[in-house]
Amino acid sequence: MSNQFGAKAMLRSALLMTGSTYVAYAAGLVASMLVARGLGPADFGRYAYLIWLSGVLVLLMNHGLTTSAIRFVSESLGRDDLAGAQALHRWFQKRQGWSILLIGALFLLGVPILKPAGWEGHLTYFAFVALVASATKAWYLFSISVAKGHGRFGVEASSVSALSLVNLVGAGILAMMGVPLEGFMLLFLLVSVAHPVMATLQLRRADIRKGGRDCQETLLQRVRPHLFWTMVSTFVFAFSNKAVETFLLNKLAGAEAVGFFTIAATLTRGGVELLSTGLTTVLMPMMANAFGAGGRERVNRIAGDAVRYFHFLGLLLTGVGFFWATPVIALMYGDKYAPAAFALQMMVIIRGFTLSHAAFGALLSITDNQRLRAAESIFAVIVSAAAALWLVPLYGLQGAILAHMLSTAAVFLFSFGCVRVVLKVPLPYGDAARMTAAALSAAAVSMGALIATDSPSSLHQILVGILYVLTYLACTLIFKVWNQYDLAMLGNLGHRIPAFKRLAFLLIPWVRHV
Repeated sequence: MSNQFGAKAMLRSALLMTGSTYVAYAAGLVASMLVARGLGPADFGRYAYLIWLSGVLVLLMNHGLTTSAIRFVSESLGRDDLAGAQALHRWFQKRQGWSILLIGALFLLGVPILKPAGWEGHLTYFAFVALVASATKAWYLFSISVAKGHGRFGVEASSVSALSLVNLVGAGILAMMGVPLEGFMLLFLLVSVAHPVMATLQLRRADIRKGGRDCQETLLQRVRPHLFWTMVSTFVFAFSNKAVETFLLNKLAGAEAVGFFTIAATLTRGGVELLSTGLTTVLMPMMANAFGAGGRERVNRIAGDAVRYFHFLGLLLTGVGFFWATPVIALMYGDKYAPAAFALQMMVIIRGFTLSHAAFGALLSITDNQRLRAAESIFAVIVSAAAALWLVPLYGLQGAILAHMLSTAAVFLFSFGCVRVVLKVPLPYGDAARMTAAALSAAAVSMGALIATDSPSSLHQILVGILYVLTYLACTLIFKVWNQYDLAMLGNLGHRIPAFKRLAFLLIPWVRHV
């Protein structure tokens, strides 16, 4: 089992998750485009609201069980305690089932308040789709989390890839048939139900199962406080992650504003996942395994490297997203969805500069600092709610965008302070500054190329985005962003992919020796 957490296995898992994310993101993007073009801005806004609401319900149903399961299952395996990992599986699964039932019942009570703006269909149908889709997706996420704790990342990779393609084909067929909103809702329901079915079959094939005995009380004394504070963090996060903005837009600005906001958020999240899912997926299990083996110093080293890589990827996302936002929205969704372009530009800027927040969150969880994560989440929901309640009624969609940016920046600074001041983890400030300088230099060159044309076409803007990428990569070499450890990792990749070995050789003159 330890081989599942070796350097080669982690690298292979990261590449596997990145590849599956590319497939899922591309399929989801095209499917979203087909739904949007088939329904129009108003009905698409209602469809997007349903997807968002289902996602919030999933967060509440899981309420941190997935995070704690990954952490302690992986840690138990790091101690070569398979029986303990299986007992934890059983303990967490029982609580997952009760959580789904409780949140589902509370949702049914609030359906009249939570319905989409302008909804004219049967309220029972909306409630049924939202409830069943969220319950099955919550069970699926719990299942793949246990698999991740065992180092089996292929369970998520294969199921996500396959079902995203099924969803794409289904959306295409429904769009050609010209079905109304209810038809696309039914497709969403069927794909959601298929997720846990597929995951269960894969867990059986991998012989990942719950145990027959109870957990040791000494272990549960550590699990319970971790789960409690993770639960607090998750509940609060569910109401801070664009939740207040989306709810207020639905009530005050109408379904179309929800659609524009959701398109921007979806494209931003997709860009983040495209660039960082492989790293994000393996980071927490890798840290937990190292922590279980008694390596706090090694955990800090992993965290420092993760911050560097996340910041590099975030700055890459910022430039590409900014220059490509307008042509991407126009080409994919049409001129009717033009207001989503500005929202997308602003979201990728703030998400790109704060992408390393993922590393901070994983570090706080692994080192048993769930109280800090809970405090961060409470801070997040207060800032998010205050900003949204202030700005959305005044400025509508633009107010929601600004509120999102303010809350994201505030939460990032809070998390940064926890890691640096409380945990005293050394962070790579110099590398982050070099990367930022490289990104700003690339942005200056690309912006000059953009404003040189009075009315740049979509093709021109796409080419400017490509120019940003090339200039940014070149500037990371000029500013000596990379070191010999990065070169060694690239060389290890070269054992499987020879092109990486040749690239490592070419980069030797451009790396720093630390």
